[in-house]
Amino acid sequence: MGQQTYETSIQQAILDLDEPGWDFRPATVGSGRSAATWRVPQRVLDHGLGAAVVGAVTGMRADLVHRFDLRVPGPRGPHVLTMHDLPPMRFSDEGSLPPWCARPLSPDIEVICPSEFAASEVSELVRARRVTVIPYGVRPSFQQPEPLDVDALAELGITRPFFVHAAGVTRRKNLEGLADAWALAAPDLPDHELVLLGPPHARRHELFGHLPRVVLPGKVDLDRVGRVMAAAEAVVVPSIYEGFGLPSLEGMAVGTPVIAVDRGALPEVCEGNALMTGPTGAEIAEAVSAVGRREVDRDDLIRRGLERAATFSWDKAARAHLDVYRSVLA
Repeated sequence: MGQQTYETSIQQAILDLDEPGWDFRPATVGSGRSAATWRVPQRVLDHGLGAAVVGAVTGMRADLVHRFDLRVPGPRGPHVLTMHDLPPMRFSDEGSLPPWCARPLSPDIEVICPSEFAASEVSELVRARRVTVIPYGVRPSFQQPEPLDVDALAELGITRPFFVHAAGVTRRKNLEGLADAWALAAPDLPDHELVLLGPPHARRHELFGHLPRVVLPGKVDLDRVGRVMAAAEAVVVPSIYEGFGLPSLEGMAVGTPVIAVDRGALPEVCEGNALMTGPTGAEIAEAVSAVGRREVDRDDLIRRGLERAATFSWDKAARAHLDVYRSVLA
């Protein structure tokens, strides 16, 4: 979700700047049946030499190329590459990277990362030499939206005060820790529910299906997720590895307390304006119970979270991207 939000938001934000002298043209590469700008048989993309040729060709008509992921090599010479993090190199269930990623990145490539943590990862794991940190912004639909009302929540199966988790199901999302936490916290919070947003997945059912008062609404439209978060007691982000951790920023931006694990980029993004905790079930449960029993100053967390979220914007990110482009072109 974070990468998709970044790609759509930063492109629109750069276009909205309407900087004179710039002409931006999006292009995509995909297999022969896709709707991509460049349609190439998958067997060509899977072959190192074929992918390299595709990467070179896609940059022939541009003064500068900005790649948004690693699936296709870029053109020879200076260009820009966004790298959000490198979970495939840390976790076995995060897929794999193309074979050319085993080599150090060319010093001609200017890498954009969303956090200092992500920058440290790409510097260590793919030996990137030129890295610029540009944090994400906040989508308009997450800027203090109107919370969903009781009837709308009931349509999603939510009927009590609730904690919400909105992320994937891979190991780094630490669903095991969250499940252990809810098993411990639920008896102390009999009037609360735990809501897990996201498409149906066997791991959610396996880990949470036997626990009390767990609601699985399925996939919710992204612009509606913010309104669900705004109605929650807290947004819980139990991840142990995030290059940014967009749900933590979004939770603060909607005006809801955030409970986040102190791993990856989450401490950097929250900067002390969320309730930080360790990754174990017992530690997360303690934080959840403290919020549910009003043992923390919820209003203070909301105020500080909103102030922190206000320091992030896609407009600011777009201007920083243009600075990187000017530097590379120079």
